[in-house]
Amino acid sequence: MFKKIIIVGGGIAGLTLANFLKKNNFNNFKIYERFERKLSRATGIQLTPNAVRILDFLDSRFFLNNNFHRINYLSINPVHSKSFTSKSEVRMNLQNIVNDKMPYLTCDRNILMKFLERNFSPKEIFYNKQVVQTIKDHNIIRVKFSDGSEDYCDLLVSADGMFSKSRLDNNIIKSTNFYAYRGVLKNFYSKYSLENDVVRLWLSGNKHLVTYFINNQNDLSFTGISRSSEKTTYASDQISYSNPFPADQFRSLFFTENKILRETLDTLDEVYRWPIFSLKKRVFYRDNQIFIGDSSHGTVPFQAQGAALAIEDSYVLYEQIIKNVTNNLGLFYFNKRNSRVRSIILRSHLNVFLFHLKNPFFIFLRGIIFKIIEKSFIAKKLMFGWIFNYNPRSSNYFF
Repeated sequence: MFKKIIIVGGGIAGLTLANFLKKNNFNNFKIYERFERKLSRATGIQLTPNAVRILDFLDSRFFLNNNFHRINYLSINPVHSKSFTSKSEVRMNLQNIVNDKMPYLTCDRNILMKFLERNFSPKEIFYNKQVVQTIKDHNIIRVKFSDGSEDYCDLLVSADGMFSKSRLDNNIIKSTNFYAYRGVLKNFYSKYSLENDVVRLWLSGNKHLVTYFINNQNDLSFTGISRSSEKTTYASDQISYSNPFPADQFRSLFFTENKILRETLDTLDEVYRWPIFSLKKRVFYRDNQIFIGDSSHGTVPFQAQGAALAIEDSYVLYEQIIKNVTNNLGLFYFNKRNSRVRSIILRSHLNVFLFHLKNPFFIFLRGIIFKIIEKSFIAKKLMFGWIFNYNPRSSNYFF
């Protein structure tokens, strides 16, 4: 058994791992978070059943919280369809794939973070601690921080995101030509009586939008993805998303004749934009250092599986630690996760192509395929089953 574990990153991946360790009475760990502790602005997050199943292992009561919102349908619509319910709409009923025990949930990310942070004392999680160097000395890893302090461990877990400071190699970060725009409409009430158990996906040639409610107070999350003519750029030390993007400019970028979508966009008053990046390669381990979440396999967010993969990573790593796999832990973890992560990333990149079609023939063909999936239980199982039904405690999770 490892004597001491340091987790770098106090986000979803790091906190999920720490929660499972603590639940199993392994208390010799510390969490170091680069930023100060504060709630971020409200943003929506999707927790598909594969993530909910693992959080249920942690606390079987967590999704009974009214702040988690249940999803039963996926609606796909062209951005420029004038009517909301049109022949071009695809409405997939997910209720025969998800259920009350393992629902598809949405929420404000802050709600999930509060749930994951609730069990930790100031002696277990430390804020404003930025890693600047890691040094391996035999079986011990020394971790140095920007404030001059240092700590040591025999297992270092990097959960500090795409721009991981503990990975010490940002040359594998790949720019894309996509930008994301996000925000939340508080107490959104539509005159068109929108159902609140639907994730709505709006497709266009070089952009798409996703909207869904995140609680019972009718707070509506929106995310827009737009393809730019220029590659995204970043500063090596930080990217600031603190300045709002002009709402009128966002409405112009996502102009639509659809009444429902236009009503939503006209209500916006606060939008935030940031560039999208991915990693050129997946990094699962290096000696006694394990990478989880976006620090391991950050990719474009076209499958709504970023949080779910981070939660899966955390649980799989936890199981290997508790099983006392100290020799070749990284290899065991790699063998458990690589195929699954690769498949999700490939699906995400396929969606980059499918969501942003411009050729009328291919758009027509896409519509036919989506209609087949809409009406066929087997087709929906093939599309969603292998993602939603993943169970790290079972080797058979396709159906």
